[in-house]
This record gives sequence, structure tokens and C-alpha cells, in this order.
Amino acid sequence: MSQCAWSGVHDGMWTLIRNGGVIPMLFILVFGLLGLAASFYFAVRAERRLLGFIKSIMQAVLFATLAATAADLGATLYASSHAWEEPGAGPPLAAHMIVQGFAESTSPGILGFSFLALSAMLTAVGRRRLDERSA
Repeated sequence: MSQCAWSGVHDGMWTLIRNGGVIPMLFILVFGLLGLAASFYFAVRAERRLLGFIKSIMQAVLFATLAATAADLGATLYASSHAWEEPGAGPPLAAHMIVQGFAESTSPGILGFSFLALSAMLTAVGRRRLDERSA
């Protein structure tokens, strides 16, 4: 796609958060930032006592991501079921709503799995440093 076509599609981080639902995405943001900060600290300090917290907060990010995605998909299917029954619009409108809703429902996954990937990478650095220190 050309740059012009993309400019109307993505207006920044706020669009990602709005598409995923503000409240569920805030949970992902808070847990993700906590996990990222803990993983960064672990990468710098390589203290074994942090591993339990990092593992638990990364699980919280994973489950918040899955819950937000499920809520988004549920809202999409609920709204499209009502559109299906509307006179004059019916199945074409419902199909459009499903495609649009499924596209928006990927927002929690984009944010949450990005946090998980970055946290895992930083944790790997910390584990490498911890192994080096132990050897």
C-alpha cells in the first residue's frame, strides 16, 4: 500500500488502544510495563530472586491479552448478530462488521505479545549473565 493509504488507517498508539478497548488495554499496558521494567532490571543486575516475579507478571500479560481478545471477539459477534437481522442491511453489513471487528480484535495481541517478546528477550540476557556468573 502507498504511504497515503496507510496514513488514514493508523493514527498512532491511541488507535490501537481504542480498537482493543481502553480498559482491557490498560491492564495489558500496566502489566506489560511492569514486566518490561522487571526484565530490564534483571538483565542489568542478574539477580535470581526476580525470576519468579517476571514469570508471574508475564503470565498476567498473557492472560490479560487473551481475555481482552476474547472480549473483543465477543463484542464483535454480538453486534454483528443484531446487524444481521436489520431490514435493508442484513448479511452484507454483518459480514463487514465481522471483518472490521476481527481486525480490531487483534489489537490486544499486538500489544500484549510485543510486551511478552521484549520481556523474554531481556530475561534471556539476564539469564545469560546469571549463568556466566555461576560458572
